[in-house]
Amino acid sequence: MHMETDVLVLGAGISGLALAERLKDSGLGVTLLERAAEPGGLSRTAAAGPFLFDLGGHRLYFSDPAVREWTERLLKGRRLLRPRRSSAVFTGGRLLRYPPTFVNSLLYAAPLLFAGGRRRKGGPPATLKDWLEARLGTRVHDRYFRDYTRKVWGVGTDGLSPLWAERRIGSGFSIKTLAMELFGGRLSSKENAGRFIYPEKGIGELPAALLESAGPAVRLLTEAEPLRLNFSGGRPSSLVFRRAGHNAEIKFKYLASSIPLRSMLALLPGSAAADGLRYRALVILFAALRRKKALPYHWVYLHDDDAPFSRICELANWSPLMAPEGWLPLTFEFFCDEGDATWRMSAAELAARAFASPAMRALAGRFEPGELAVERLAHAYPL
Repeated sequence: MHMETDVLVLGAGISGLALAERLKDSGLGVTLLERAAEPGGLSRTAAAGPFLFDLGGHRLYFSDPAVREWTERLLKGRRLLRPRRSSAVFTGGRLLRYPPTFVNSLLYAAPLLFAGGRRRKGGPPATLKDWLEARLGTRVHDRYFRDYTRKVWGVGTDGLSPLWAERRIGSGFSIKTLAMELFGGRLSSKENAGRFIYPEKGIGELPAALLESAGPAVRLLTEAEPLRLNFSGGRPSSLVFRRAGHNAEIKFKYLASSIPLRSMLALLPGSAAADGLRYRALVILFAALRRKKALPYHWVYLHDDDAPFSRICELANWSPLMAPEGWLPLTFEFFCDEGDATWRMSAAELAARAFASPAMRALAGRFEPGELAVERLAHAYPL
């Protein structure tokens, strides 16, 4: 089968859908090619029986008022919640508010921070470990970053570039600036944005709104696996893909890609560039639970090794629609590598690991499990 389009967009996640929506008045025909069964990508809201859950916690917050206004117009007609972010770190048997509060800092964080241990001195940092120890000392590094980094990324802080911290945390960050912000009651990192916008039916309302706004000029092909790019005169001109058990070819004038870079490079003839690109995979376990009460947080991060998962989301705090009929569901995030033992586990096996952990017993208390579901994201984070 042969098809034609003006613009071919690979991937129907937020980026691909947003591009298609912006092109709706251009006069160009747009085709979205999506490998999954439905659009949304990493920002899809999944279903498990009568329950809804996001693939991780996604919140909408803005530094640009114009973007906020555009997003709210896009989501008009959908009920938007405006909760205040509430997160915690569970470590050493204690729940520590994150971002830290003034009282939190006095009770838990300050003694650790101001007894920061040995500071690294010398030339420019060669690793993330060097960067953190120079600014926060060995004790803070060991308590808050060493084990969690290995759990999330699969490598230690001595195996990651300091550029990660420069861009994620900020080059001016230090024990001094942290102390000033803690005792001033406000942290400046983008990670600490207070209130956020959240669609009542889950973050999947955003890709749905983008597709709806794009209108009939956009053609969406789901369950379509890209196989090979063809070139003409040195330019990409068509794509061969597989759908419903058959190969097809689509010709285009313009090509845009929002799929993982490794997947894009694999479409190029004779390209070995993708071999060196690594991604960290994420397995998300959904578990409907009956228990006494919900935790007062959106997220809880778990640094310690006795928790096999890195984060839990308390879905009742995201939207009341995610906790119907007295259920208090959680999602558990297990970082892994695609194809490893964790990646291959069933929902029941993942639940057995999660429920048996000391952290789960401490946080959830007594509970009755119900519906389980699992979602696997092979390209959650580029490493």
